[in-house]
Amino acid sequence: MQTRSHRKSELWDINPDHYDNGVPVFKPTMDQFKDFYRFNKSINKYGLEAGIVRVIPPQEWKESLSSCYTEENLSKVVIKNPIVQQINSNNHGVFQIQNMERARKYTLEQWQELSKKQEPPRRRKRSHDDNDENATGKVDATEFNSERCEELERSYWKSLTYSEPIYGADSEGSLFTDDVNVWNVAKLPNVLDLMEERIPGVNNAYLYAGVWKATFAWHLEDQDLYSINYIHFGAPKQWYSIPQAQHEKFFNLMKELFTDEYKNCPQFLRHKTFHASPQYLEKKGITVNHTIHREGEFILTYPYGYHAGFNYGFNLAESVNFALDSWFDIAKKTDSCHCIPDAVNINVDQLWKRYNSVKKNSVVFV
Repeated sequence: MQTRSHRKSELWDINPDHYDNGVPVFKPTMDQFKDFYRFNKSINKYGLEAGIVRVIPPQEWKESLSSCYTEENLSKVVIKNPIVQQINSNNHGVFQIQNMERARKYTLEQWQELSKKQEPPRRRKRSHDDNDENATGKVDATEFNSERCEELERSYWKSLTYSEPIYGADSEGSLFTDDVNVWNVAKLPNVLDLMEERIPGVNNAYLYAGVWKATFAWHLEDQDLYSINYIHFGAPKQWYSIPQAQHEKFFNLMKELFTDEYKNCPQFLRHKTFHASPQYLEKKGITVNHTIHREGEFILTYPYGYHAGFNYGFNLAESVNFALDSWFDIAKKTDSCHCIPDAVNINVDQLWKRYNSVKKNSVVFV
């Protein structure tokens, strides 16, 4: 873990480039982008209001990733035990998802073939060249312009229960190569570096292979951590978030909708199986922010910022949790799900002691 001297007060004055349907969108300079921890400290207040933010990296950084997408590196991707999603609804706009593991492995090429069986409805007849693929398994995502995504979003909510999407979620691994030292999801400088153990998905990166309709239901991160999600290539993801000011109102509504599940587990939303449409939530007076997350961009999620979404088609994303020092106050109050045997449980007291030991030397993460 690398550190250097930094005073807490030395934060940048960074404002969003713009807001997209309530979601702050940042376009940092390369100098700002190089310092992951400082940049995130500087924009923290925005994410703690909107639930999520979107970060569009400098072009210079994107151009430095060529080593990540060689045939050799892509051939190492293994999608293990994807989940088949059975989605049921007893109420217009309210859904329950049953995730069932399919016990098999896929290469990226095999996953791309599988995704063709679950393609989104086509607006018009296209030539075979319209969605051309190259030898690396990457695809042309240009068909997913804003108008097309709006059309598909309507289709998604209308037809969610009509099919069983498959989602290559939670596959350990990274597509970033070791020579990527800036915003490498597999090695982000943050408080979780101080943990003794490596926990998959928490401080070890996960890969997520999407297809059309593959869904992530409303949830917060384990132990109310932050998370980062980067789309390496392929179709966009649709993200939704609840502003933190309404997180209790949202939880109480979901508690009313899923009373039995709440009684069985007060942390039932950590199961990632309970879903509700933005239209339904807005009718109940809850604000839903939303944005389209495209390849080569990041989404960051924040403590108490409920988030959900789905994939527009074949893609490959990478994600992990992270923490800033301000998370410790949240971590002391967080509760875990006790009905899932492998629920994440970080030793916060131990981590806090280690952090203070590092802090005494007037250093923070870079």
